[in-house]
Amino acid sequence: MKFIHLSDLHIGKRVNGFSVLEDQKYILDQILMIAEEEMPDGVLIAGDVYDKPVPPAEAVQVFDAFLTGLADRNLPVFVISGNHDSPERLAFGGQLMKDRSVYMAPVYDGHVEPIHMEDRYGSLWVYMLPFIKPAVVRRCWPEEALKPLMMRSAVRWGI
Repeated sequence: MKFIHLSDLHIGKRVNGFSVLEDQKYILDQILMIAEEEMPDGVLIAGDVYDKPVPPAEAVQVFDAFLTGLADRNLPVFVISGNHDSPERLAFGGQLMKDRSVYMAPVYDGHVEPIHMEDRYGSLWVYMLPFIKPAVVRRCWPEEALKPLMMRSAVRWGI
């Protein structure tokens, strides 16, 4: 299967006080044209859709237009939240959008429901696991001992 993979869109970002929303609209329109040319089997949007947990209304409208453009092209779309997104806000309307093959990862509750896809080569399961804070994991498995992960710095590894 062929997918377009996007992440870190940061729709609504401001740089030095200036909005880059018009540039973001242009890029998303370019992605829609690429999708028409490439004819992928789906589009994965892997986190940081917005630049902040409560995005400006204009940013939400831009993302809505982009999702609608993908759905109008009959492309399955898989959206998960990143650390800049509010999972609750991003998941809003997810049940309704399934009818148009736009899948919004729900707020994580300890379970990930895979989405099945199939083509002439076989089947595929898409597991939409969003960015998860340790406090959320603790609520899902309070009896488990959670070990903190050590961050590996780029300096330590010479990267």
